Amino acid sequence: MIVGVDIGGTKIAVAAVDESGRVHERRQAPTPAREGAAAILDEVARLVRGIPLPAGAVVDACGVGSAGAFDPSGRVVHSTAHLAGWLGAEVADELGARLGSPVVVVNDVHAAAFGEYWHGDVGEDESLLVVAVGTGIGGAHIARGRVTRGCLGLAGSVGHVRVPGAPHRRCSCGGDDHIESYASGPGIEQSYAEASGRHAPLVEIGRRAGDGDPVAARVISTAAAQLGESLAGAVFVLNPARVVLAGGAANLAELFLAPFAAALRAELSPPFSGLRVGTARRGDAAIIGAAQLARRVLHGGSLDEYVI
Repeated sequence: MIVGVDIGGTKIAVAAVDESGRVHERRQAPTPAREGAAAILDEVARLVRGIPLPAGAVVDACGVGSAGAFDPSGRVVHSTAHLAGWLGAEVADELGARLGSPVVVVNDVHAAAFGEYWHGDVGEDESLLVVAVGTGIGGAHIARGRVTRGCLGLAGSVGHVRVPGAPHRRCSCGGDDHIESYASGPGIEQSYAEASGRHAPLVEIGRRAGDGDPVAARVISTAAAQLGESLAGAVFVLNPARVVLAGGAANLAELFLAPFAAALRAELSPPFSGLRVGTARRGDAAIIGAAQLARRVLHGGSLDEYVI
């Protein structure tokens, strides 16, 4: 059995994934984000062990998609403040020791890009720019089944583009006025609290917007438009066939997607103005992508074949 794991700043999700990309026996728990790497990996191991196995079955390999940047050995080489003590963690080795099985680790949005590319009804010659909006904002560019890693493992860090003229906010990476500070889940929640005087989680803000709350609708629309505007440069540089919105913002559907797509297209000139924009076609894309990557490596492939 191959297990996929998605480690985010808010939650950890695990599931068994079959060869066709179907998810089975999904488990989820809050991320012990303030307790350090050992606590996070202990929770991952607990969730994986909680997946019921058929008689005689074992976990053959585990694929992990996680916030942060990783070297080829599965060590965290860059992390933001969302996961305390994550920098330097030997995730592949330490989780492998806990589970007694091989572990392959990549960035969570890179994993989501694999999941969308391999199982999202995407043509094999297509290139995708996947943008995941959750506790943070991450990105990945995938073409012909290969994700661009970059020399530091940071390729696709679209959440850390600066937003000129925006009210001052500190980003989770320590920088100032990055788009993640405004258009991530916590960024939208902060904007809503500032505008309404009320605190609410993103899912509740989305519900209120759908019920006609003009403040909630405006906050979501503004954040989506800011993100769309900020991505135009990446589209010019990478020239993807499609931009795919994933993560919590994708769950807001047209409340986020419509202003996001409109703002992005408004910044583009022909022929880029025909760019296709949509939401991820596969739920749990990071779990699926991480598991399928681990399956390929287990069966004789190399991580270098897929992450360049």
